[in-house]
Order: sequence, then C-alpha cells, then structure tokens
Amino acid sequence: MESNILKKQWRKFIVISGVIVFFAILFLRTAWLCDDAYITFRVVDNFVNGYGLRWNVNERVQPYTHPLWMFLHIPFYAITKEMFLTGIFVSFTISMLVIFLVLFFIAENTSQVLIAWSLLGFSRAFVDFSSSGLENPLSHFLLVLFFILFLKGNFSLKKLLLLSLIASLATLNRQDCILIYIPPLIYGWWRTENKWGGLWFLCLGFFPLMIWEIFSIIYYGFPFPNTAYAKLGTGLWKSDLIVQGGWYFLWSWKRDFITILVLILAMFIPFYRWVPEIVASVGGIFLYCLYVLWIGGDFMGGRFLTVPFLLGVILVLRYSQLDKVKWGIPAVLIFLITSLVQPNVPILTDATFGKDLSNFKDAHGIGDERMFYFQVASLSHWERGKEMPSNAFAKQGREYRKQNRKIVKAHGSVGYRGFFGGPKVHIVDYNALADPLLARMPAVIRPTWRIGHFWRYLPEGYLETVANDNNENKIRDENLAQFYEHLRLITRGPVWSFDRWVDIFKMNLGFYNYLIDEDKYKFPNLQRITIEELNKLADNSSANIKVPKYGIEIKFGELKKTDNIKIELDSFDSFQILFFKDANWLARVRIDSKRNTLEPYTTHTISVPLYAKYTGFNAVRVFPYPGDADSSMRRLYLD
Repeated sequence: MESNILKKQWRKFIVISGVIVFFAILFLRTAWLCDDAYITFRVVDNFVNGYGLRWNVNERVQPYTHPLWMFLHIPFYAITKEMFLTGIFVSFTISMLVIFLVLFFIAENTSQVLIAWSLLGFSRAFVDFSSSGLENPLSHFLLVLFFILFLKGNFSLKKLLLLSLIASLATLNRQDCILIYIPPLIYGWWRTENKWGGLWFLCLGFFPLMIWEIFSIIYYGFPFPNTAYAKLGTGLWKSDLIVQGGWYFLWSWKRDFITILVLILAMFIPFYRWVPEIVASVGGIFLYCLYVLWIGGDFMGGRFLTVPFLLGVILVLRYSQLDKVKWGIPAVLIFLITSLVQPNVPILTDATFGKDLSNFKDAHGIGDERMFYFQVASLSHWERGKEMPSNAFAKQGREYRKQNRKIVKAHGSVGYRGFFGGPKVHIVDYNALADPLLARMPAVIRPTWRIGHFWRYLPEGYLETVANDNNENKIRDENLAQFYEHLRLITRGPVWSFDRWVDIFKMNLGFYNYLIDEDKYKFPNLQRITIEELNKLADNSSANIKVPKYGIEIKFGELKKTDNIKIELDSFDSFQILFFKDANWLARVRIDSKRNTLEPYTTHTISVPLYAKYTGFNAVRVFPYPGDADSSMRRLYLD
C-alpha cells in the first residue's frame, strides 16, 4: 500500500517537473512588453529618479490602473536601471509562481496536473498576458492564493482577515478585480459565527486599499486612476458598449475557444455539484464577466478574461470529477485538440510571429496585441546591445530625449514615447489615459470608434497652456479655461493648500462639470446649416453640399414629430443620421451605400425612430460612415 502511494507521489512529481519546464520554456518563448505597460514604467522611472509618482513631471496624475504592480517594479528597476529585461523578469517570476501554486496546491493528482497543463498552457489569453508588462501575473498570483484558502472552508475570523487582506491587495493591483472576490467574501463572512467581529475583520483586511485611496486623494486629488475617468466617461451610448462587449467575448470564442470553454464549464459546475463555496466562486466569475460586457471589453483580445479563466481552471480541477485517469486523459486530449485547431497557439508560434499583421485586429477593433508587438518588443528578438523595444514609437521617444530640452507633444500611443522621451518631454495623450483635462472631457463621437481608444478633441490653446512655464492659461473656451484652472490647482498646486482641498471636494462631486460643453466636444468642427439654407443651395446650384467627416447639422425652426424624413445622399457612401432635440441625442439610423446604381445621388425615406418621433426633434446630424473621409448630400424633406 505504501509502495503504491510512493509510486503515485513520484509519478506526480516527475509529471509536475516536466510541466514546470514546459511553462518556463513557453513563457520565455512568448515573453513581450506592450506599449501600455510603458505608461506605468514611465511613472516607475520618474519615481526612481526623484520626480515622484507622475507621468509628466510637472503634474500629479495617476495614469496606471495597478498601483501594487507599479510598486513591485520600483526596487528592481532602481537596481538595474533597465526596464525591458527587468519587466520580463518580474512577469516571468510571478507567472512561474502561479504555475507552482496551481500544480502543488490545487491539482491533487497526476490527472489534474495534466488537465492544468492542457488548459493553462494552451490558452492564448493566459499565456499572452503572463507577460506583456501588464498586471495580469500578479492578479493571477493573488487569485490562486485566495482560492487555495477559500475552498478549504472552515471560516474563522483569522482566516476571514487573511482572505480580505488578499482581496484588498488584488483590488489594489487592479480595482475591478474586486468583483471576483465580493461573493466569496460575503459567503466567508456569513459562515463566521461572530458576524460583528467578522465584519470588523473584513474591513481590517482592506486596510492597504484604504491607505492607498487616502494617499490617492491627497496626492492626486482623485480616488480612481485617471484611466478610469478616460475610459468610463466617454459619453458613448451604453448599448454600443454592451454590443462591443459581446464582440469581445466572440473574439475569444473564434480564436481562443479553450478560454471561453473553461468559463462555460465553470458556470455549469454548481448545477451538478451544489457546494456553497463553488456557488460563491462562480458568482465572482459571473459578476466579473458581466462587468467586462458592460464596459465593452478591451482592444486587447483576451486580456480581461485571464482572471476569471484562471478561477475557472481551479474549479474545473477541483470539482469537475476529472481526477481519475479514465476521465482525465480523454479530457486532456479534448482540450488539446480544441486548442490546437485555433489560430496562433502560443507554443506553436516562433520568432516569425507578427511579421504579417494583416489579421492583427478584427472589424470591431479587437486585436492580438502580442502579434502586433512581438517583432519589436519580445524576448525572442532581444540581442545584447540592441535597443528594445525597437519600433517607431520608442525611436521617436529616444529622439526627444536626445534633444535635451523641454518639448510638448500630443500623441495617441504614449507608452514607449513617454518612457524613452524622459522627464523633459511633456506628452499630452489625446486618448486621455495620462491627461487630466482630456480624461474629463467627452470622447469625440464618430460613426466608428475603437474600444480603449477614445479620442478627445484638443481644445484650442491647450498645448500652448501646458507648454508655458508661467501658468498662463491660453485655452480659448472661457468656461473650459475656468475648469482647467480648478484642475490645475489640484494637479499642480501645493498639496496642502486650503483652496486645493476645496477644489478636490467640488471636482469629485461634479460641481464644475457644467463648465464643459459636452455637445461641443463630442461633435467638434460640426458644420451647421438650416433646412431652408440647405434646400436653397440645392435649388440654386448644381454644386454638391459637402458632408465633412466631422458631420453636418441640419437645423429646423421648430420641434418636429413626423413619421418620415427624405434625404438625398451620395449613392456610393454610407451614412449615420442622428436625431437631436437641442443638444440631446435621441436616436440614430444607418444608411448603407447603393453601389448597384449609376445615379450619383439616392433619395432615402427614413422612418423616424419612435423615441425621436414622440419626443420631437429639431435637428438631424449627418455623418459619413465610417467617418474617415468627406462625402456629399443634397436635400432633406420633412413629411
């Protein structure tokens, strides 16, 4: 009997050793760093060099979403003063610790070790974001620690304190991860005999997060990272974001099915094994996935699914009843076949990966980020003495640093540029991730947009304002200039001044929001014309009426509640028609091109959407679709 147990232990040890070697090789072969990671790395560089936790050294702004991940890099970078290999080293070390914990503390036998290998090793999302420089590895590590403890049951006050402490650190690493931990923490608290004591210990465990929030409000003036204001305050229709979130899950369904399969399997476990700990864990997966759907997912395919996926793997290993060889081996084969038929399986990609970027992203703006950066920012392409990353963004940043003078530039992809540009370059991020003013302005509404890239219109005079050293406000919009004065006091003024704290209070409660003309900055450079002027031009001239890429508004003299409108549009272009009541956006209609006609213009009869019809509208705005070129139109008729 003891001999058989010993054989099983040795067999498990040998298999685990082989799996660990597999993951070590896999992570090193696929290691890479993305542009967004260097947004955080610039803050690390500024801090190590004495400028504080800042993006641009002259203002206190939090452009990173993961304080704990950022702090983890500071001591290593302070020693090496080199970020590329340092960033990969930190991610590799934490990711290998995750594998170690799963194999030794989650998997209970050889069969489960092999299942863990077949799931984790062939999930594109998990492998791709076990490096990248983003916070996923640390989120994975804390998640595994939490559920090793949680799934054992027996919830004492001491254990509840430890669970809440881990959940607090996970939230400090990325705030939306709290959704994974809410149901398990509630269940753990409910299982404690002393409810009041349990509540106290639960709150005590979140002390690190509370300390950070206090620091964030004192130092930055706001409780949430700047990226949250930039991405969640876009002004886009929520229905659009939810649909985009659906496309995000579908992207993984088509390209990384094993990740979605594990989430589905985990969701079904409570139906045949009703254990409260499982139900609470699945509740966390459901809440988190619902949140991902609600916010529209991300432009990085699979990034937001790695945390619930890893929890799904833990539940599948523990509770799927695949712990016997007769079930485990067929399961492993099914998982492998399911994975290997997917495109770009990580273990099968080599140094040529990413040379062809023709399929880098889909029609909905969701892309394979590792593919995009692999040729210029991966360990496979690192050589001693070679500057890494080596793409145009990084080279431009290095050129800025060589100039050794104050430079103010506006860019979209700002990570590489900012890090290599150094402290003397002030970069205004027109996607608003690192800019305090633009993050609080609405995104420009255009017929097509890419999730995670919500472009803001640069107010006239803003670049000149941040460029001068005498605090002269040159923003031409007087109300916006007044708003920026309050914001500048928060981000640049003395930390403990009374006026700054008054502005922190008022800004966070929205007292100054009225100073931002939402409609003006959602629809910048909008051409405006009355319906009488439009039709008069069409009657008196053979010239086409231009529909610029920023759109044209046709204004009516009074409120209309008609059933239909007729409009003559360029036959060879597509359009979006938006219905407005003053500055309130009521509804929209998509008009497709008529390429099967020889006529230059086509008259379209549009049924007015019910909400616009019964509310009444006094203007329509016409935009060429997809919105990257000008078009033309003629008349507009009302019934």
